[in-house]
Amino acid sequence: MTRIARLDVSEYNNLNNVARWFITLRWIAVAGVSLVLGVARIAYSSFLPLTVLFSLNAVLAVLNSLFHIYFAAVKHGNLSKSELTGFFNVQICADYLLLLLLVYFTGFLENPLAYFFVFHILLTAYIFSSGLVFLYVGALVAIFAAGATAEYSHLIPHFPLFHGLQSAYLGELLPRTAGVCATLAISGYLGTSIRKRLEEKAQRVEVELDRYKSLDRIKSSFILQVTHELRGPLAAVNGYHEMISRGITGPVGPKTLETVGRATRRTDNLLTMIDEMIDYAYMQTDKIHFEPARINLRDLIETNIEALAPQTTAKRISLELKCTPDLCISASRDLGNIVLSNLLSNAVRYSPEGSTVTISAVQESAVVCLEVKDHGIGMTPEEMEHIFEEFYRTRRAREIERDGTGLGLSIIKKAVETLGGRITVASQVDKGSTFHIYFPRGGRGGQ
Repeated sequence: MTRIARLDVSEYNNLNNVARWFITLRWIAVAGVSLVLGVARIAYSSFLPLTVLFSLNAVLAVLNSLFHIYFAAVKHGNLSKSELTGFFNVQICADYLLLLLLVYFTGFLENPLAYFFVFHILLTAYIFSSGLVFLYVGALVAIFAAGATAEYSHLIPHFPLFHGLQSAYLGELLPRTAGVCATLAISGYLGTSIRKRLEEKAQRVEVELDRYKSLDRIKSSFILQVTHELRGPLAAVNGYHEMISRGITGPVGPKTLETVGRATRRTDNLLTMIDEMIDYAYMQTDKIHFEPARINLRDLIETNIEALAPQTTAKRISLELKCTPDLCISASRDLGNIVLSNLLSNAVRYSPEGSTVTISAVQESAVVCLEVKDHGIGMTPEEMEHIFEEFYRTRRAREIERDGTGLGLSIIKKAVETLGGRITVASQVDKGSTFHIYFPRGGRGGQ
């Protein structure tokens, strides 16, 4: 019967925060009641049962101390769902009982504090099922009705909040009782109705979110399939270009060589864009599950340096590697290649001819820091805020190379985070950029 509404992790954590909030509010209530009773001792000491009221406030303070000890010291602020159910029920029942007694000994239905139960009901509606909320509301309505009847019949004494209003209070007892009971019932209905509507909207949002995720997966699968299909023919075209350039198909004139060279550069650009689209689609799928393995970082870097030989030779760029032969990372070789190929190709693409790109790696406690430093175009602070966004390209990058997807750095960031690492960048315009990637350490050599 006492169930907490269906929870996910965030809701579960929120309810632990609500439990902490209950305890904090109760301390505020203890302080407020103490202040009011202190004033009442001076102004109304002749007819209010102050000893009883101070005792009730002391009981509230003791109970809240016990709640605080249990929640903070025993459970360290992290209760399970079943423990939260019991903890909330105990707190709410204790609050209802003590508030009822405080209200009764300070005028009962002539005391506006009787309407404070509305806040407790709304909080109960936020936490518990509708059935339990109405059970609490029904119990409160029955208690108020029974208390009013007992006062009217003089079965229990009335403790007036003000002198000389006894007859007027009894004459207004029925409408006062009806008003309080109706307010409690309406509060319970509104609280549960609002929560139900919010839950229904949340479910619709969740359904729509699942639909959009499904469409995104379909889109990524489509991109992956189409780009794979395009890559083969383009690679074949590049092969034919190379055959023509080498004279395998027969003698070639200078103008033909120039034209073939231009065509090769265009197909190379297209192949680079397709590779980025393949990496992007791969990183968007739900298939990225890997067992971390110890990968030799120097071998991984050298493999990607060799793949860039045509570009570095054409621009006379030197790739300087500083990495010990036995340094390893805990990673996936495929994701490591995605990170390094994109990072190094970017460094080569935007570095001036004849410059040097430095790749260094060192072990720092529990991580391995990979640094890629170039002396290229660099970036402004404003541009650096957006470089890891999908499809973003800086103005100067577009001027240097018109073709490009703007996906490279976003792919790198996603791959690094998938590996459990992080990436940072420092850059200055016309002085170059330095990327730092922190990989989980994978040991050294044969360790």
